[in-house]
Amino acid sequence: MISIIIPVYNVERFLKRCLDSVINQTFTDIEIILVDDGSPDDSPKICDSYALSDSRIKVVHKNNGGLSSARNAGLDICLGEYVFFMDSDDWLANNNVLEFFYKCAQENNADFVYAKLNSATEKTITPYRSIDKYSDEYLYFLSNPYYFSAWNKLYKTELFKTIRFENGRINEDVDIIPLICMSAKKIALLDKYTYNYYTNNESITRKSFSEKRFDMFKSVKHAYDNFIGTELQRNVFMQNLFGFQLFSVYISILTNTKGKDKKKYIIQFLNNLNFYNFKSFYNYCLKCFILNETFSKKIKKIIALILLKFYSLLYCKKLNNASK
Repeated sequence: MISIIIPVYNVERFLKRCLDSVINQTFTDIEIILVDDGSPDDSPKICDSYALSDSRIKVVHKNNGGLSSARNAGLDICLGEYVFFMDSDDWLANNNVLEFFYKCAQENNADFVYAKLNSATEKTITPYRSIDKYSDEYLYFLSNPYYFSAWNKLYKTELFKTIRFENGRINEDVDIIPLICMSAKKIALLDKYTYNYYTNNESITRKSFSEKRFDMFKSVKHAYDNFIGTELQRNVFMQNLFGFQLFSVYISILTNTKGKDKKKYIIQFLNNLNFYNFKSFYNYCLKCFILNETFSKKIKKIIALILLKFYSLLYCKKLNNASK
């Protein structure tokens, strides 16, 4: 059996789309765990309504504790041999997704299976294509920053026997998922586009900034310190994980803060980069954001200007550190 864990919070607009994509799967040996994380909209009612019409659905209503807390609540009660996470505004790409995942795990004796994904908006669905090409499945996983998210993967449930997402942290996937991957005995790539990740091309410049976004440094540093693999694997991991996540934090600072706060956060950000290779960071950002086909020309232009300013700041900081 596969346990599908779906945290639910303020998603009344998207929840039915998500749930319909799951209940209509051709693979039927599933339990669907909906964790209502104290949602103030009509999402809890939608969850209860679906549970009345499908006995495979379990609903957990709890006080708001964040995404990590909701996922942990699902892990605490799941009964499946495998577990699959989804975000409630996303949806499965077709009705055979879980069947494909299960078959891949069984045929390869894998306890960790990941697949390709689509970047989806209200109007378009675009395959996310990796620029890097690796035949080694572990390296391919490490080279794709979207794969560090919890969703769109099939895990043997026993991988979470002693591991839980850290409550109260944002970007909790970045800390946990690489470690889960490294502890897996066998990793398999399902070479299909299985998951529609709902996004907004403009959102990269519109997300509000919170100091909690600096949690990313803790997650990245923890994952780096506990990395297990070859030097090549470590380098690929560093470049992609650090670049994708931390550059996103920097963009949020530039576009959503002003005056003294902006200066304070930029200094705080740069002070946290002492353990990172500046050139690799820059090269990744250039590759991922400027060459990425899912971004509009307008967004690419904005990112290019930010990237130029960002690299100048990093280079000046590096010179200052060298002169001390």
